[in-house]
Amino acid sequence: MSSTEILFAKKALNKAKTAQTVYEKTKTETRERKRNILYLIHSYLTEQKLFDSAETLQEEAQLNTEYQVCENVDLDIILQEYNSYYFTKFQKYPKIVKKMEEPVSINSSAKLKRKTSPRSKTVQIEDKEASTKNPLENFQFEIKSLTENAKTETSESKEIRETEFVDYVLDSYPSDWKDMADQIKKEFITRGANTFWSDCIGLSNVAEKLKEAVVYPQLYPDLFINVATWKGVLLFGPPGTGKTLLAKALASEGTTFINVTSSTFISKWRGESEKLIKILFQLARNYAPTTIFIDEVDALASANDISNHEASRRFKSELLTQIDGMQNSKSNIFVLGSTNSPWNLDPAILRRFEKRILVPLPDEVSRQQLIQKYLAQPNNIEEKELQHLAKVTDKFSGSDIKALCKEVTMIMIREKIREINVNGSNKTHMNLRTVNFKDVERALEKIRTSVKDSDCTKYLEWNKTYGSW
Repeated sequence: MSSTEILFAKKALNKAKTAQTVYEKTKTETRERKRNILYLIHSYLTEQKLFDSAETLQEEAQLNTEYQVCENVDLDIILQEYNSYYFTKFQKYPKIVKKMEEPVSINSSAKLKRKTSPRSKTVQIEDKEASTKNPLENFQFEIKSLTENAKTETSESKEIRETEFVDYVLDSYPSDWKDMADQIKKEFITRGANTFWSDCIGLSNVAEKLKEAVVYPQLYPDLFINVATWKGVLLFGPPGTGKTLLAKALASEGTTFINVTSSTFISKWRGESEKLIKILFQLARNYAPTTIFIDEVDALASANDISNHEASRRFKSELLTQIDGMQNSKSNIFVLGSTNSPWNLDPAILRRFEKRILVPLPDEVSRQQLIQKYLAQPNNIEEKELQHLAKVTDKFSGSDIKALCKEVTMIMIREKIREINVNGSNKTHMNLRTVNFKDVERALEKIRTSVKDSDCTKYLEWNKTYGSW
């Protein structure tokens, strides 16, 4: 055997010994923790003068009388500290006990001794099997068909569905899941966003794709009985081109709209971010049809590299699993993502988005329409001047044009403020004058485009490689 093989064998042996040591240490800590819990309960029963119960616990748990609980440790204090920790984390106190649907007699259960007859053992085993056979046996739900009237869902039906979900969480999951569900519900957009498809100037093609995925299956359900539209769409492009505006227009279509960002899932507790992802998709199923809008999705699922932390990898894995499971099921859930840096996305997340659509900069006609929309009304700008402005604002995004029109308004406001400072305040002369072409030219000297030519080229190249129109 060579020296390299011997060295490799020693490393493997040391690794195995280390793993065995860690396992034994964990096992010992678990056993010690359980023993301490029993001693705490025994001490509490004794303090409450429940001597018979304490004696029974001592016999069944085989507690050694040579040990006792330290003076600075008390079960009541531990419970108080847990309440304080829970309140700090969730801004509410935990529920330790809950009322059972079928009360069990405490006196009858207290009579159970360590030594029981074979018949009583059989009954206990049967009861245990019955209780663990189907934990969701009592869970009831109602299946409703999706029609045009789904948009006008009453508040009463919403309250019923919310109650069903709350019961489901309390009965099937730990109590802290209810608090995390409330955290996710804060991201719900329950009222109309007051944004319509007509506001998305120059984005009619992209809007049509979103309608095909979300709106048309609700309006014409008979056409989509055996047809599954795409359940994931990624909007990418330069900043300020209208990706979020499209999402707001989609939120006004009557579906449950959940707007989440990376901050929604940030938590310092291990494993809690993954739980939030699970609860998010469970809520989406409960309130279907649902649209989940993930803004700046590259912040949640960036490309793999060596610097990725373990928690980030676990979170990304859970997100991919939930999206993949949603796409392979018949659940009426739609995931909409937006990003300004599509090249930073993980290839696995790209596969989950069946449609990857470029949201481009507005063309000349769209820029003219945007200027007409955002410019103060009334104004003295003629049609030829509008066409000229549309040409000179080449490479301007919709957000840049909006900023340009704001600057035009601010120019008139500054003039009015100077006039007030000179002549004094007069409430009867607080109206602004009419906008003219020179005002827009002055604003163009201060406002510049936020998109570079090299960036536009980069988006076009990425669209040719990965785009799915």
